[in-house]
Amino acid sequence: MKMALLLAVLVLLLGCQQPSVRRGTQPVAVVATASVAEDLQGLIDFSSRFQSYEREGQLALCAEMRAAYEEVPNRWTGWYLATAISQVEGCGDPEEAVEWIQAMLNQRFVSDEVSWLAHYQIRLLQFQQQQQAQLAKALAGEKRLQRRLSQVDKVNNTLENQLRDLKRIETSINRRLDEKQESN
Repeated sequence: MKMALLLAVLVLLLGCQQPSVRRGTQPVAVVATASVAEDLQGLIDFSSRFQSYEREGQLALCAEMRAAYEEVPNRWTGWYLATAISQVEGCGDPEEAVEWIQAMLNQRFVSDEVSWLAHYQIRLLQFQQQQQAQLAKALAGEKRLQRRLSQVDKVNNTLENQLRDLKRIETSINRRLDEKQESN
């Protein structure tokens, strides 16, 4: 899904380039768009390579990128790490990914296209946070219900035992009554 979206953005960016009005020179917008296209292509390539790893490999790559980012906070390493966080659980917290992307947005190199993509990634990460919060709430509810079910099972077992005891007592009373009637 993300891959298709990034590819669509890339195609739109490349398709929307305006021809140069001045002859013999390449317009600045085309150069900037080519750079943006290269940056987006790098992000798409990273995402594809990252998805091809098994979970253990993804987590190892996350750890390597985290160490590299902490050593030298490179804007793209932060964004790659944020992308990895959105793709695999255990790579990091969506909150820190949002912080990295917002820090990147505060830098001057960000084009409108990259800014749009960064904001979209932030929305995805925030949605992921909401989903994780809902999941945690549902799991807590499930645990609460499991405890309640366990209590109900204990009460049910107690009632079944009491019912068996009452049936034994009834059987014993009926036997004594039968014996008493037979002796009379």
